[in-house]
Amino acid sequence: MIKGKDPVEARIVDAAWRLYAEDGLDVPLSRIALAARVTPAAMKRAVPSRNALIDRVFKRLFEARWKPEWEALLVDRKIPLEKRLSRFFTEYRGNIDRLNARLWTRAGLMGLHASGNFSATLAKRILGPMIQELRHDAGLPPKKTPTGKELEVAMVVHAAIAFPHTRKFIFGMDVHGSLEELVPMMVRVWMPGAKAELRRLNGRR
Repeated sequence: MIKGKDPVEARIVDAAWRLYAEDGLDVPLSRIALAARVTPAAMKRAVPSRNALIDRVFKRLFEARWKPEWEALLVDRKIPLEKRLSRFFTEYRGNIDRLNARLWTRAGLMGLHASGNFSATLAKRILGPMIQELRHDAGLPPKKTPTGKELEVAMVVHAAIAFPHTRKFIFGMDVHGSLEELVPMMVRVWMPGAKAELRRLNGRR
């Protein structure tokens, strides 16, 4: 349950979280109210509309698991970049479970990732700092704003690290290794090619 919030709203969001993940985002508000053990009147006072409830669920999905210290970790050059990225992605993906994974997939199918601010937040918090640090490692001068293609370079490893959860919780496929084993492997495989591609994109050899 969400801490520090109105208990009725917290129960509603918890119920919506579970039902949206398993049954889709078209679950009626009446069913969510029943699962949350609240009256229709209390439901309406706490959550004025279906869209407002969906917004609260997905705000929690992204923001509740973000740790401010990760921003400092990503740019801490006292730690080798490979170790920084391995640690960050292991921690960042470490609290993903079946419900998280299924909610993200359903949100994507409904276009909520594109219509919300998720892409901009992802670029600002994760992909942009990754590219700035990778440029430094590659011997390239700093750049205030990464290009679209540079962001795609960062997205290669971001997506690769996310995919084991998709395989496990969406496709029901086996994943061969723990997150602590797979993340460093993916970062090691990605970094040499990513640095080479950044140099190529910037006219360097």
